[in-house]
Amino acid sequence: MKRTLSPIEKTARAFVPGHITGFFRIFDGHPDPLCNGSKGAGFSISAGTCTTVRISEPIDPMISVFYNGKPIDAIVTRTVVRRLMESHAQTLHVEVTHQSDLPIGVGFGASGAGALGTALALSSLIDPDSDYIFPAQQAHIAEVVNHAGLGDVIAQTIGGVEIRTREGAPGIGTIQNVDYGMDQTVVLAGRTGLETKSILTDPNSRQQINRCGDSILSELTESPSFEELIHASRTFANEIGLMTPRIRTALGALQSAGFDLSSMVMLGDSVFCFCDAEHVPDVKDILVHYWDSQEILVTTIAQCGGVLRE
Repeated sequence: MKRTLSPIEKTARAFVPGHITGFFRIFDGHPDPLCNGSKGAGFSISAGTCTTVRISEPIDPMISVFYNGKPIDAIVTRTVVRRLMESHAQTLHVEVTHQSDLPIGVGFGASGAGALGTALALSSLIDPDSDYIFPAQQAHIAEVVNHAGLGDVIAQTIGGVEIRTREGAPGIGTIQNVDYGMDQTVVLAGRTGLETKSILTDPNSRQQINRCGDSILSELTESPSFEELIHASRTFANEIGLMTPRIRTALGALQSAGFDLSSMVMLGDSVFCFCDAEHVPDVKDILVHYWDSQEILVTTIAQCGGVLRE
Protein backbone atom coordinates (compact mmCIF):
# COMPACT_ATOMS: atom_id res chain seq x y z
CA MET A 1 0.00 0.00 0.00
CA LYS A 2 1.37 3.40 -0.96
CA ARG A 3 2.36 5.60 1.97
CA THR A 4 0.83 9.09 2.23
CA LEU A 5 3.61 11.38 3.40
CA SER A 6 4.23 15.07 3.32
CA PRO A 7 6.91 16.41 0.97
CA ILE A 8 9.20 16.92 3.99
CA GLU A 9 10.66 13.62 5.13
CA LYS A 10 13.69 12.99 7.33
CA THR A 11 15.59 9.77 7.92
CA ALA A 12 18.10 8.61 10.52
CA ARG A 13 19.75 5.25 11.28
CA ALA A 14 21.30 3.61 14.31
CA PHE A 15 22.97 0.29 15.02
CA VAL A 16 22.68 -1.48 18.36
CA PRO A 17 24.34 -4.77 19.31
CA GLY A 18 22.43 -7.69 20.71
CA HIS A 19 22.89 -8.58 24.36
CA ILE A 20 23.06 -11.84 26.28
CA THR A 21 22.30 -11.93 30.00
CA GLY A 22 24.07 -14.63 31.98
CA PHE A 23 22.44 -13.94 35.34
CA PHE A 24 20.43 -11.17 36.95
CA ARG A 25 18.54 -9.86 39.95
CA ILE A 26 15.20 -8.04 39.52
CA PHE A 27 14.56 -4.53 40.81
CA ASP A 28 11.16 -3.26 39.72
CA GLY A 29 9.45 -1.90 42.84
CA HIS A 30 10.35 1.77 42.45
CA PRO A 31 7.56 4.13 41.32
CA ASP A 32 9.95 5.72 38.81
CA PRO A 33 10.74 3.25 35.99
CA LEU A 34 14.10 4.99 35.48
CA CYS A 35 15.16 3.56 38.84
CA ASN A 36 14.00 0.04 38.07
CA GLY A 37 16.10 -2.50 36.22
CA SER A 38 18.42 -5.32 37.15
CA LYS A 39 21.81 -6.09 38.56
CA GLY A 40 23.63 -8.95 36.92
CA ALA A 41 26.10 -9.72 34.18
CA GLY A 42 26.27 -10.43 30.48
CA PHE A 43 27.86 -9.42 27.20
CA SER A 44 26.94 -7.55 24.03
CA ILE A 45 27.29 -9.27 20.66
CA SER A 46 28.33 -7.98 17.26
CA ALA A 47 25.16 -9.42 15.73
CA GLY A 48 22.57 -6.71 16.20
CA THR A 49 19.90 -4.48 14.72
CA CYS A 50 20.15 -1.62 12.27
CA THR A 51 17.13 0.64 12.75
CA THR A 52 15.97 3.21 10.20
CA VAL A 53 13.47 5.85 11.32
CA ARG A 54 11.60 8.02 8.82
CA ILE A 55 9.45 10.90 9.99
CA SER A 56 7.14 13.30 8.17
CA GLU A 57 4.55 15.91 9.01
CA PRO A 58 1.22 14.34 9.98
CA ILE A 59 -0.90 14.19 6.86
CA ASP A 60 -1.79 10.75 8.27
CA PRO A 61 -0.20 10.57 11.77
CA MET A 62 0.60 6.97 12.63
CA ILE A 63 3.39 4.66 13.75
CA SER A 64 4.35 1.69 11.60
CA VAL A 65 7.05 -0.83 12.49
CA PHE A 66 8.74 -3.45 10.31
CA TYR A 67 11.12 -6.21 11.37
CA ASN A 68 13.18 -7.81 8.62
CA GLY A 69 10.62 -6.71 6.08
CA LYS A 70 7.48 -7.81 7.94
CA PRO A 71 5.05 -5.50 9.78
CA ILE A 72 4.93 -6.21 13.52
CA ASP A 73 3.03 -4.84 16.52
CA ALA A 74 6.28 -3.98 18.39
CA ILE A 75 4.81 -2.53 21.58
CA VAL A 76 8.25 -1.60 22.95
CA THR A 77 9.28 0.31 19.81
CA ARG A 78 5.89 2.05 19.73
CA THR A 79 6.25 3.05 23.38
CA VAL A 80 9.62 4.64 22.59
CA VAL A 81 8.15 6.61 19.69
CA ARG A 82 5.17 7.84 21.72
CA ARG A 83 7.30 8.88 24.68
CA LEU A 84 9.75 10.82 22.53
CA MET A 85 6.97 12.57 20.60
CA GLU A 86 5.17 13.48 23.83
CA SER A 87 8.35 14.77 25.45
CA HIS A 88 8.90 17.12 22.50
CA ALA A 89 5.22 17.96 21.90
CA GLN A 90 5.43 16.46 18.40
CA THR A 91 2.83 14.68 16.29
CA LEU A 92 4.41 12.86 13.38
CA HIS A 93 4.06 10.05 10.91
CA VAL A 94 6.80 7.66 12.01
CA GLU A 95 8.00 4.58 10.14
CA VAL A 96 10.50 2.35 11.92
CA THR A 97 12.34 -0.37 10.03
CA HIS A 98 14.45 -2.87 11.95
CA GLN A 99 16.90 -4.94 9.91
CA SER A 100 18.27 -7.47 12.33
CA ASP A 101 20.42 -10.54 12.82
CA LEU A 102 18.51 -11.21 16.04
CA PRO A 103 15.47 -13.50 16.27
CA ILE A 104 12.67 -12.15 18.44
CA GLY A 105 11.83 -13.72 21.77
CA VAL A 106 14.84 -15.97 22.30
CA GLY A 107 16.86 -13.85 24.73
CA PHE A 108 19.36 -12.25 22.33
CA GLY A 109 18.39 -8.66 23.21
CA ALA A 110 16.30 -7.95 20.11
CA SER A 111 13.75 -5.87 22.00
CA GLY A 112 16.39 -3.72 23.68
CA ALA A 113 18.31 -3.27 20.43
CA GLY A 114 15.16 -2.16 18.61
CA ALA A 115 14.15 0.18 21.44
CA LEU A 116 17.55 1.84 21.74
CA GLY A 117 18.05 2.10 17.98
CA THR A 118 14.63 3.70 17.59
CA ALA A 119 15.27 6.11 20.44
CA LEU A 120 18.68 7.23 19.14
CA ALA A 121 17.52 7.66 15.55
CA LEU A 122 14.20 9.38 16.31
CA SER A 123 15.75 11.68 18.90
CA SER A 124 18.40 12.80 16.40
CA LEU A 125 15.60 13.85 14.04
CA ILE A 126 13.26 15.68 16.41
CA ASP A 127 15.91 17.10 18.76
CA PRO A 128 19.40 17.12 17.19
CA ASP A 129 20.84 18.77 20.31
CA SER A 130 19.69 15.98 22.61
CA ASP A 131 22.41 14.08 24.43
CA TYR A 132 22.75 10.28 24.33
CA ILE A 133 21.34 9.64 27.79
CA PHE A 134 17.79 10.97 27.34
CA PRO A 135 16.78 8.76 24.39
CA ALA A 136 18.56 5.78 25.99
CA GLN A 137 16.47 6.33 29.11
CA GLN A 138 13.28 6.32 27.04
CA ALA A 139 14.32 2.98 25.55
CA HIS A 140 14.94 1.59 29.04
CA ILE A 141 11.55 2.79 30.28
CA ALA A 142 9.80 1.22 27.29
CA GLU A 143 11.43 -2.13 28.12
CA VAL A 144 10.58 -1.94 31.82
CA VAL A 145 6.93 -0.85 31.59
CA ASN A 146 6.20 -3.53 29.00
CA HIS A 147 8.00 -6.26 31.01
CA ALA A 148 10.23 -6.90 28.01
CA GLY A 149 13.55 -6.54 29.80
CA LEU A 150 15.37 -4.88 32.68
CA GLY A 151 19.08 -4.63 31.94
CA ASP A 152 19.63 -5.01 28.22
CA VAL A 153 19.43 -1.35 27.23
CA ILE A 154 22.01 -0.01 29.68
CA ALA A 155 24.39 -2.81 28.65
CA GLN A 156 23.73 -2.10 24.96
CA THR A 157 24.81 1.52 25.42
CA ILE A 158 28.27 0.33 26.51
CA GLY A 159 29.06 -2.94 24.74
CA GLY A 160 31.67 -5.46 25.81
CA VAL A 161 31.32 -7.76 28.82
CA GLU A 162 29.66 -6.15 31.81
CA ILE A 163 28.62 -6.53 35.41
CA ARG A 164 25.60 -4.34 36.17
CA THR A 165 26.42 -3.21 39.69
CA ARG A 166 23.50 -0.84 40.23
CA GLU A 167 20.01 -1.16 38.80
CA GLY A 168 18.41 1.57 36.69
CA ALA A 169 18.40 3.28 33.34
CA PRO A 170 21.46 4.72 31.58
CA GLY A 171 22.65 7.64 33.68
CA ILE A 172 21.32 6.02 36.87
CA GLY A 173 22.43 2.40 36.80
CA THR A 174 26.13 1.59 36.88
CA ILE A 175 28.25 -0.90 34.96
CA GLN A 176 31.65 -2.45 35.58
CA ASN A 177 33.32 -3.65 32.39
CA VAL A 178 35.18 -6.96 32.47
CA ASP A 179 38.28 -7.65 30.37
CA TYR A 180 37.94 -10.34 27.73
CA GLY A 181 39.93 -11.73 24.83
CA MET A 182 39.27 -9.62 21.75
CA ASP A 183 39.11 -12.74 19.57
CA GLN A 184 36.32 -14.37 21.60
CA THR A 185 33.89 -16.25 19.37
CA VAL A 186 30.46 -17.14 20.73
CA VAL A 187 27.98 -19.61 19.27
CA LEU A 188 24.33 -19.00 20.15
CA ALA A 189 21.39 -21.32 19.67
CA GLY A 190 17.85 -20.34 20.54
CA ARG A 191 14.16 -20.48 19.95
CA THR A 192 11.05 -19.13 21.63
CA GLY A 193 9.58 -20.97 24.58
CA LEU A 194 10.34 -18.92 27.69
CA GLU A 195 8.46 -15.62 27.73
CA THR A 196 10.27 -12.82 29.57
CA LYS A 197 7.05 -11.13 30.71
CA SER A 198 5.58 -14.26 32.26
CA ILE A 199 8.78 -15.01 34.18
CA LEU A 200 9.32 -11.43 35.38
CA THR A 201 5.78 -11.34 36.76
CA ASP A 202 5.68 -14.84 38.29
CA PRO A 203 6.19 -14.66 42.10
CA ASN A 204 7.92 -18.04 42.40
CA SER A 205 10.33 -17.38 39.53
CA ARG A 206 11.08 -13.89 40.85
CA GLN A 207 11.88 -15.18 44.33
CA GLN A 208 14.27 -17.83 43.05
CA ILE A 209 15.94 -15.46 40.56
CA ASN A 210 16.50 -12.80 43.21
CA ARG A 211 17.80 -15.18 45.85
CA CYS A 212 20.31 -16.76 43.47
CA GLY A 213 21.15 -13.47 41.76
CA ASP A 214 22.08 -11.75 45.02
CA SER A 215 24.40 -14.55 46.09
CA ILE A 216 26.13 -14.99 42.74
CA LEU A 217 26.60 -11.26 42.12
CA SER A 218 28.22 -10.83 45.53
CA GLU A 219 30.70 -13.61 44.78
CA LEU A 220 31.52 -12.40 41.27
CA THR A 221 32.21 -8.79 42.25
CA GLU A 222 34.84 -9.99 44.71
CA SER A 223 36.96 -11.48 41.90
CA PRO A 224 35.52 -10.46 38.53
CA SER A 225 36.87 -12.09 35.39
CA PHE A 226 35.47 -13.24 32.07
CA GLU A 227 35.78 -16.92 32.96
CA GLU A 228 34.25 -16.46 36.41
CA LEU A 229 31.34 -14.54 34.87
CA ILE A 230 30.53 -17.47 32.57
CA HIS A 231 30.85 -19.99 35.39
CA ALA A 232 28.63 -17.79 37.59
CA SER A 233 26.06 -17.75 34.81
CA ARG A 234 26.10 -21.56 34.67
CA THR A 235 25.62 -21.78 38.45
CA PHE A 236 22.69 -19.37 38.23
CA ALA A 237 21.10 -21.35 35.39
CA ASN A 238 21.43 -24.57 37.37
CA GLU A 239 19.84 -23.09 40.48
CA ILE A 240 16.84 -21.08 39.26
CA GLY A 241 14.98 -24.02 37.76
CA LEU A 242 14.12 -22.54 34.34
CA MET A 243 16.18 -24.83 32.10
CA THR A 244 14.16 -26.66 29.49
CA PRO A 245 15.12 -30.31 28.81
CA ARG A 246 16.70 -29.11 25.54
CA ILE A 247 18.94 -26.63 27.34
CA ARG A 248 19.96 -29.04 30.06
CA THR A 249 20.86 -31.81 27.62
CA ALA A 250 22.68 -29.49 25.21
CA LEU A 251 24.77 -27.92 27.97
CA GLY A 252 25.66 -31.37 29.22
CA ALA A 253 26.81 -32.37 25.73
CA LEU A 254 28.88 -29.20 25.37
CA GLN A 255 30.56 -29.73 28.73
CA SER A 256 31.31 -33.37 27.96
CA ALA A 257 33.06 -32.20 24.78
CA GLY A 258 35.19 -29.73 26.75
CA PHE A 259 33.22 -26.56 25.93
CA ASP A 260 32.58 -25.47 29.50
CA LEU A 261 32.38 -21.71 28.82
CA SER A 262 28.69 -22.13 28.08
CA SER A 263 25.37 -21.53 29.79
CA MET A 264 21.70 -20.75 29.38
CA VAL A 265 20.65 -17.43 27.85
CA MET A 266 18.43 -15.35 30.14
CA LEU A 267 15.67 -15.55 29.13
CA GLY A 268 15.01 -18.00 26.33
CA ASP A 269 15.01 -21.61 25.30
CA SER A 270 18.57 -20.78 24.30
CA VAL A 271 22.25 -21.30 25.09
CA PHE A 272 25.58 -19.64 24.46
CA CYS A 273 29.02 -21.22 24.11
CA PHE A 274 32.39 -19.50 23.83
CA CYS A 275 35.07 -21.31 21.87
CA ASP A 276 38.09 -20.75 19.64
CA ALA A 277 37.19 -19.98 16.03
CA GLU A 278 38.56 -23.32 14.82
CA HIS A 279 36.17 -25.17 17.15
CA VAL A 280 33.00 -23.45 15.89
CA PRO A 281 32.13 -26.41 13.58
CA ASP A 282 32.44 -28.78 16.55
CA VAL A 283 30.12 -26.66 18.69
CA LYS A 284 27.60 -26.33 15.86
CA ASP A 285 27.69 -30.09 15.31
CA ILE A 286 26.59 -30.53 18.93
CA LEU A 287 23.93 -27.82 18.93
CA VAL A 288 22.31 -28.89 15.67
CA HIS A 289 21.04 -31.96 17.52
CA TYR A 290 18.88 -29.67 19.64
CA TRP A 291 18.17 -26.62 17.48
CA ASP A 292 17.60 -26.22 13.76
CA SER A 293 20.62 -24.94 11.83
CA GLN A 294 18.90 -21.60 11.14
CA GLU A 295 18.48 -21.16 14.92
CA ILE A 296 22.27 -21.18 15.43
CA LEU A 297 24.18 -17.90 15.25
CA VAL A 298 27.96 -17.41 15.31
CA THR A 299 29.19 -13.99 16.40
CA THR A 300 31.70 -12.14 18.58
CA ILE A 301 31.62 -9.74 21.51
CA ALA A 302 30.66 -6.20 20.47
CA GLN A 303 33.34 -3.76 21.57
CA CYS A 304 31.01 -0.73 21.42
CA GLY A 305 27.42 0.07 22.27
CA GLY A 306 24.64 1.54 20.15
CA VAL A 307 25.55 4.36 17.76
CA LEU A 308 23.99 6.56 15.11
CA ARG A 309 25.02 5.75 11.54
CA GLU A 310 25.33 7.98 8.51
